Amino acid sequence: MKWNAFILLLSLCFWPHDAARAATSTNAANPTKATSAASVTNAANPAQLVYNSKTTLDAYNSVGRKDPKWDADARKCLRAYAQLCSWTNDVPTELIQEVRTNLARAMTLGCDDPFMRYLHFRFEDPDIGDASAYRAVASDLQQSKYPDIRKFYATMLAEDAYLSAAPRRSELAVILGAATSFLGKALDDPTIPLKEADDACNLLMTRTTDADPKPWRRYQILEPGLTNRWKGTTMSLLAKGRGLISYAWQARGSGFADTVSETGWKLMDERMNLAADTLESAWKADPHDARICVEMMWVELAQNRGRDRMELWFQRGMKIDPGNRELCNAKLEYLRPRWHGSLKEMIAFGRECTVKTNVGCRLHLMLSDAHFEASREIMDDTERAAYWKKPNVWPDIQFTFEKFFELHPEEVGYRHNYARYATWCSQWPEFLKQVKLFPDTNYAYFGGSEKFNGLVKTAEEQVKKQPR
Repeated sequence: MKWNAFILLLSLCFWPHDAARAATSTNAANPTKATSAASVTNAANPAQLVYNSKTTLDAYNSVGRKDPKWDADARKCLRAYAQLCSWTNDVPTELIQEVRTNLARAMTLGCDDPFMRYLHFRFEDPDIGDASAYRAVASDLQQSKYPDIRKFYATMLAEDAYLSAAPRRSELAVILGAATSFLGKALDDPTIPLKEADDACNLLMTRTTDADPKPWRRYQILEPGLTNRWKGTTMSLLAKGRGLISYAWQARGSGFADTVSETGWKLMDERMNLAADTLESAWKADPHDARICVEMMWVELAQNRGRDRMELWFQRGMKIDPGNRELCNAKLEYLRPRWHGSLKEMIAFGRECTVKTNVGCRLHLMLSDAHFEASREIMDDTERAAYWKKPNVWPDIQFTFEKFFELHPEEVGYRHNYARYATWCSQWPEFLKQVKLFPDTNYAYFGGSEKFNGLVKTAEEQVKKQPR
């Protein structure tokens, strides 16, 4: 695969330390990475390097499928990968290239080691939409003798692929259940560093804002490991708070407000109060972790004690991390008409983020994201399609992306996003223009190569019909 294609794939499914999860915005070809406390250094974390070397290179030497034909390349690949997983901030492209070069050599020579096959899918396979292939790779690694932490991350990669393939809930439940089991075992390893455990828990425990009971169950499985070794730490309290938010929503149920019983409301309030108390304790332990602010915003969305409370936690988080995408996602959700705002307020907030200069790269696309989320408030498919034809929508989309590429010309992968918006708004010349600027085409983002080629054909036909 070409280097540009790799960069695009990396933005889709690469997690630093194998753990910082991509944000869940549905309309992002290049979702940003989930936020955790940033390190002030930019090198390999010594404790994590020891652990990651043990669970990759040393594990290969001990339990891997070895062969003199590929051993040298596999070991070079894994040595570089251990460093990559331990890097504190921006991973050097040279290190990524070192992993890729040696990985490609080993695979060309027939390497069938399950962990190397997993890395091949992480770094080389272009079609994350092929969920069954990702699950097969994860299954192979799960049945091996590699450490549980590596089985956990492979399982989560399979979950990411399933999310891209519009899965059934039952399939995701099985995958996440297996991931939870592997992480629970990994937390029992006395050599796992706090940062590695924190990243892994962060990856697993972020789905806590609906009536799905599974996040609470996941916390219950992780709780012994968290309590035995890290009781009272921000990591442990944050995981518990997220679990309790899920537990509270479970009491309410997923129906409209008028379908919730009095007992359901009472239980929800009690459990949400426990979540708030737990997260407040986490904040006292570390008032520099923006993730706590995100979760407190979700608490306020449920409790509705006043917008000032939501804004307090939003501003606290943005002061810590002005580029935090999850904070803005939480506020945008809060402003939905179904909760505590309006479409007008959603669009205004998106514009506010887009025009600011002191926010992170991804937040400069918030205006287009706000329109996307606003369209999702419309239940009727025909009316939703009509939303994108409104006269005020395309100018906002165009303004957003033109400004974004002016500020971030290197972020070429996001031209996929711009192109897809253009199709929704029937701006066919712009669609064709963006297609020509793709580094490589991510067909899965458009629903597969057949659908993408159909869009190109439609665009060319529509452009021919336009007066010159």
